[in-house]
Order: sequence, then C-alpha cells, then structure tokens
Amino acid sequence: MLQYGDNLTVAPWGDIVLCEDGAEDQYLRGITPEGKIYTLGRSGYEGKAELCGCCFAPNHETLFVNIQKPGITLAITGPWEKLSAEATS
Repeated sequence: MLQYGDNLTVAPWGDIVLCEDGAEDQYLRGITPEGKIYTLGRSGYEGKAELCGCCFAPNHETLFVNIQKPGITLAITGPWEKLSAEATS
C-alpha cells in the first residue's frame, strides 16, 4: 500500500500525515483513522529528493515539509477544513 514511509505527524483533523519515499516519486500521504490513504502532494524534484520531517505549526495552520535534496523546507497552508471533509467522504 505504501513504500518506505518514514516520517509522520498527526494532522489537526485527526489523520496521519506521512512522508513516503517510494522507489520513484516521493509523496506526502494522508491516512484517515479508518485506514483510507490519500495523496496530499508529490515532490517535483527528480532523483533522491526525499520528503521528510513533516510537522504542523503550533497554531495548526501551516504544514512544514523538508526536501532533503536540494535541502529546502516548504510551508504549506490549508484550507485544511476542506481537505479533512474530502478525506472522510
């Protein structure tokens, strides 16, 4: 179902957010409490550009994700309420 999931955090809406280091593409996945897996994003960097270190800001408005190569941090904002509603439907 998933390949090489290695970093995770709990989303404000109760899902798990997981960095998935697949053999090809690198994904940011969500997993609902019921076990439904959905895609939040995919790294556009080629090669070994692993997504890692996902975490939410204390106010839960921003999700931070690192990309190992080229060594950058992304700040991703919602709307998280819309995503959580779609993930459970």
